Amino acid sequence: MPWRVEERLDESDSDAALMDRYARGDLDAFDALFRRYDRRAFGFLLRRTRCPDRAADLHQELFLRIHRFRERFDPHQRFAPWFFEVARNVWHDDLRRRHRLSELEESSVDDVPSADDPERSAGDRELAGQLLAALGPGQQALVVGTAVEGLSYPELSGQVGRSVGSLKQAGSRALRRLRRLARERS
Repeated sequence: MPWRVEERLDESDSDAALMDRYARGDLDAFDALFRRYDRRAFGFLLRRTRCPDRAADLHQELFLRIHRFRERFDPHQRFAPWFFEVARNVWHDDLRRRHRLSELEESSVDDVPSADDPERSAGDRELAGQLLAALGPGQQALVVGTAVEGLSYPELSGQVGRSVGSLKQAGSRALRRLRRLARERS
């Protein structure tokens, strides 16, 4: 859709009306929303993360998601609850990513193939490829998206057009199948 500037903004325009105009391509409406929510969003994220740098990163991610999901906003609902729900999701996704990273850091170095052991590393890659090949294309994409690319279920939901609940269910089935196949091969 081409971006355009629509009718003049009125400072009394509701947040929902501005978001609706932004979803239809009005960049000035987004600027007005950004001015209204910029400080509140940063404060919201700073209170949760207690780290200004992390809050700044999540603040940027929040407004990218607002842009990405702009057409999903229902202009008949209130904007602030929707906006802060997106902000909570950004924060929760960050917590999950950080939790996954800390689990990887805590795992024993012996569990990770070293660069000095190319046979084991190649064998592990081959096994991973075989296990993924045993899944259907949809399950493969789901596992790669969540486990490899670090995407959240809401992000995948937007990309593939399926509900978050159905993706979680399919992801759970795919992981159970991978575990079963890995046990059978070891």
